[in-house]
Amino acid sequence: MSVFLDVLLVLIFIVTCIMGYVMGFFKYSAFMLKTLATFIIAAVVAMAFSAPTYEAVAKDKIVNAVEQSMEKVDVVGTVEKQLRDRGLPQTVTEQDIRDVFLKDGDVADNLDEVMIRKNIPQKQRTIIRGEFEKYLDKELLLQLIKQSKVETNGKENILKVGVDNSRAELVKFIRLLLLSDKHKAAQDIEQNYVRQIGVRITGAILFFAAAVVVSIVLIIIIRVAGLLAKISVVSAANSFGGLLLGVFKGVLYALVIGFIVSSVVEVSKNSLDGINTDVVEKTYLFKFFFNLFYK
Repeated sequence: MSVFLDVLLVLIFIVTCIMGYVMGFFKYSAFMLKTLATFIIAAVVAMAFSAPTYEAVAKDKIVNAVEQSMEKVDVVGTVEKQLRDRGLPQTVTEQDIRDVFLKDGDVADNLDEVMIRKNIPQKQRTIIRGEFEKYLDKELLLQLIKQSKVETNGKENILKVGVDNSRAELVKFIRLLLLSDKHKAAQDIEQNYVRQIGVRITGAILFFAAAVVVSIVLIIIIRVAGLLAKISVVSAANSFGGLLLGVFKGVLYALVIGFIVSSVVEVSKNSLDGINTDVVEKTYLFKFFFNLFYK
């Protein structure tokens, strides 16, 4: 992916510079206006229709995918096994562990209350609580993501998107997973974790699609109207000016791509495998445009 991003930018600059040099400053200026108009119209289309398009096309499919993944995730069984390995007595049952997550308040405090009721000695409680907190903060989310992988292709499922590896966010997420109504839980997960990134990606797709359509329409209008027929200046200065416009146009394209990619990375909280800061940092050219927008 890193190589692809750099190659894409290089190809964009080559094409825009060659076109600018061949067409010259005056003709290319007209096409620059066309490009600006295309970007503006495409941006308006993306902003107006990204959310409705996501709702109509992708929402139900994502909810079903999340619900399917939830069937593979055994939060209570996973936590119970880990706590048993860390010294949790059998007197603390699976139902007790479930209640630890579903009860309001800090889950570590909830577990401590359960162990007090089970007459577990204070020293042992302190050790188990400490191990539980470390497990929550460093291991549990990764285990749940691994469980939710799609067996057909081995890729991480949508459950990963947007979930912070922080205790409060993780517990909130787990409480959704433990709801008895899996479809309702899947809808809540889509609403809280997936929708924002889904709308952004849909908007990016609409932007590029609208840009292609608008660009083709404007080119046809320019050709039919003969707007460039009378512009036939041939000179070194004209060609050099066109080359400079080509560079400017290439930068404009690069900025648009950098903005879209940075928006996707930001809203996904850098959790996507194919598009993330590690991928971008391995690029030589694209990272400069990406970092202009990424916070």
